[in-house]
Amino acid sequence: MKLENLKLSDNSMNGILSDMDIQNLQSLKVLDLGTNNLYGSVEGLCEIQDLIELGLNSNRFSGEIPECLSIFRNLQVLDLSQNQFSGNFPSFIGNMTSLSYLSLFDNNLQGSFSLNILANHSKLQVLYISATNPKTQVETENEQWFPTFQLKSLILRSCNLNLDKGSVIPSFLQYQKELQYIDISHNKLVGAFPNWLIQNNSRLKCFLVSNNLFDGKLELSSIRQNITWLDISNNNVSGSLPKDIGTFLPVVRTLNLSTNNFEGSIPTSIGEMQELSLLDFSHNHFSGELPDELAIGCISLQELRLSNNLFHGNIPRFSNFTNLAELFVNNNNLNCTLKEVLQNLNGNGLMTIDISSNSISGSIPSSIAKLSRVWVLLMGNNQLEGEIPIEFSNLVMLFVLDLSQNRLFGSISHVNPSILRVLYLQKNAFSGSIPLRFFESPSLTTLDLRDNNFSGNIPYTIDRLSELRVLLLGGNNFSGYIPVQLCQLQKITLIDLSHNKLKGSIPSCFNNISFGLEENHDSSDHTVAFSIVYAKIPIGSVINASVSLFMPSFDNQNENTNTIVEFVTKNNIYNYRGFILKKMTGLDLSCNMLRGSIPFQIGDLQKVRVLNLSHNYLSGSIPNTFSNLAQIESLDLSYNNLSGEIPFQMVKLNHLAIFNVSFNNLSGVAPSTGQFGTFVEDSYLGNPFLCAELLKHTCEASPPSQFNHPEGKETVIDMVAFYWTFAASYIVILMGFTIVLCINASWRMTWFYFIAKIIHACFPTLPLY
Repeated sequence: MKLENLKLSDNSMNGILSDMDIQNLQSLKVLDLGTNNLYGSVEGLCEIQDLIELGLNSNRFSGEIPECLSIFRNLQVLDLSQNQFSGNFPSFIGNMTSLSYLSLFDNNLQGSFSLNILANHSKLQVLYISATNPKTQVETENEQWFPTFQLKSLILRSCNLNLDKGSVIPSFLQYQKELQYIDISHNKLVGAFPNWLIQNNSRLKCFLVSNNLFDGKLELSSIRQNITWLDISNNNVSGSLPKDIGTFLPVVRTLNLSTNNFEGSIPTSIGEMQELSLLDFSHNHFSGELPDELAIGCISLQELRLSNNLFHGNIPRFSNFTNLAELFVNNNNLNCTLKEVLQNLNGNGLMTIDISSNSISGSIPSSIAKLSRVWVLLMGNNQLEGEIPIEFSNLVMLFVLDLSQNRLFGSISHVNPSILRVLYLQKNAFSGSIPLRFFESPSLTTLDLRDNNFSGNIPYTIDRLSELRVLLLGGNNFSGYIPVQLCQLQKITLIDLSHNKLKGSIPSCFNNISFGLEENHDSSDHTVAFSIVYAKIPIGSVINASVSLFMPSFDNQNENTNTIVEFVTKNNIYNYRGFILKKMTGLDLSCNMLRGSIPFQIGDLQKVRVLNLSHNYLSGSIPNTFSNLAQIESLDLSYNNLSGEIPFQMVKLNHLAIFNVSFNNLSGVAPSTGQFGTFVEDSYLGNPFLCAELLKHTCEASPPSQFNHPEGKETVIDMVAFYWTFAASYIVILMGFTIVLCINASWRMTWFYFIAKIIHACFPTLPLY
C-alpha cells in the first residue's frame, strides 16, 4: 500500500533532511514536517514530484529555496515560514498557479519581490510574507495588474511595501472582499486611514495595521462588525472615537489604539464590548473621567492600558472584577486619594498595577493589604505622604515595587524584600539604617535608595546580594568605610555611592567587579513586553482542512514595566532601560570624604563607561593604568588633591567625551592629541602648575619635562612631600642660626644691636638702651 499522507509535525525531530530515505516517499501527496528541529537543505524533496501539500514551517532549514520546487505544478499548499532560508525571493512561484496557500513568513530572504507574478493564481487564498532583512522590498505598484484571486488571509509584515512608490497602501486590496485576516503592520505606509478596507470585507476578524503613518480619522460603518482583533497602534490617526464604537465592535477581544493622536473622552458604549480582553488606549490625548461602563459591561477585561493620556478623577469601580490582571493608568492626571483607588480594586486577580506619575495623594492606607497577590506595584511620582504601614508587609508576592518621588518618610522595615527583584524608593524622606534583611534577598537585581535620609554604615553583608546589578545609594547620610564585600558582587554594572559621608580609601579590590566584562547570558530583565506567538487556529478549510491558517495571538502583552535607572553621565542625568541598561556601566563615588591615592587597580575596569571620583580628598598621581579604561566615556577627578602629570598614555582613550581634572595640584603638560584635543579650558582650571595650549599659561616657560620621554616615564611632583621638606629645611636653618649665636658672643652682640636699631627706627619714642 502506497503512503500518501505523512504528518510528522511537532515531533521533536532533529537532523538533516537529506538523511531521510526520500526513495520510499515517492508516492506522497501530503508531507508535513513543521515545528521540528530539522536543518540543512530541502533540495532532496524535489524527488517527490506528486506533492499537493508541503509543510516545512518552524524548522532551521537554510540556504536558497531550491528552484527544483517549481516541478510541483499541482502543489496547493507551500509553507516555508519561520526558517532560515536566504537569497532572493523565488521567482518560479509565478508558475505555481495551483497554490492556494503560500507562506514565506519570517525568513532571511532579500531583494525585491513583486506581487504581480501572482496575478494569475486564481486559487490563492492565503499569502504570508514578512522580511527580517531591512533591504527587502515587496512591490505591488510597479505596474498595473488585477488579481484573479480572493484572499481570506494576508500578511505583508515589515516588507518595506512600495518603498519606491512613496509607501502607498497596495491598490490590489481594493478588489479583495473576502478577507478575514489582514496584517500590513510595520511598513510605514502613508495616506488616509483605510476605513474602506474594513467596510469592504464584512467577514473581517483580524485587522492589524500598526506601525505605519496613516492619518485621518477612524470611521466605522453602521454595520455590526465581527472583528475580534483590531490593532491600529503607532500611527497618526486623530479625532474622537465614534460614539457607537461598542455597538459596531461588539465581539472585539483585543482593541489596540495606542500611540496615535486620539482625543476627547472614551464613549460610554465601550461597555457593550462584553468579550473585550485587552484594551490599549495609551499614548494618546484622551481626557475626561474614565466611564463607569468600563467596569460594568466589559466583564471579560483582563488587561487595561490607559497610560500617557489626560484622564482625571479616579479609576472605575473594578472591585467586582476578578479577571482584571493588569492595570496601567500611569502618566495621567488622576487626582484622588490612594484610599479611593484601592476601594475600586479587587486584589484577588490583579498582578500588575501602575498608577505612577499622577496626582494621587494621601497616606498609604491599611487596605493596601488587599494587594497581597500583586507582582508589580508602581506608585512613584505622586503625592503620597506619611509612613509605610505595617500592613504593607502582607505584600509577599512583589517582584517590582516603586514608591519613588513621593513624600514618604520613616523606616522601610515594613517592606517585604523576600522575593523582590526591583526596588525603587528614591527621592523620598526615608530615614534610619537599611534593614539587614534587605541584604539577604537572593533575587534583588536593582536597589535604588537615592536622595533620602538613610544613615549608618553600608552593611558588610551586602555581598549576599549575588544577583545585584544596580546599586544606587547616592544622596544620603551613609558614613563609615566602603565595605570590601562590595567587590564580591560579580554581576553589578552600576554603583552610585555619591553625596554621602563615606571616609577612608577606595578599595583596591574594585577590579574584581566585572562591570560588564563578562558576557551575561541571563536574558531576564523583568520585562513584560509585546510578543507574538503563532498558533494554529482554523478559520476555514484551505485544502482538505489539513493545513490551518496561522493566526497571531498575544502572549504576555505589556508595555512599560522595564527596569528604568537614573544615572549621572557626562554631567547630566540620563534614564537607562532595556538593552541600553544592560550595556551601561558606571562607578560614582563623588562628594564624599575619601582620602589616599587612587588604586592603580581601578584601571583594570576595562568596560566601565562612567567613573566619577570628584569632590573628595584624594591625593597622589593619576595612575598610568587609567589608559586601560578602553570604554570610558566620562571621567571626573575634579576637586581633589591630585598631583603629578596627566599620563600621556591616556590619549588612546578614544571614547572619552567628558574629562575633568579641575581644582587639583596637577603639573606638567596636558595631552593635546586624540580626544584630549576636544576638551575645553574648564576641564583643567585650578591647576596652577599645569600648562596646555588652551590654558592662559602656556608651556613655553615651563621647565623641561619628561612627559614626552620616549620611554613614557613621568616626573611626579608630590606636593605633600614638598611641604614637609620645606618645613624641615626651615627648622634646620633656624636651629643652626640659633646655635651659632650661642657659641660666638661677638656675633650675638652684633645681632642684638642690629635688632635694637630696627626697633628704634620703627618706634622712635621708645628709649634705646
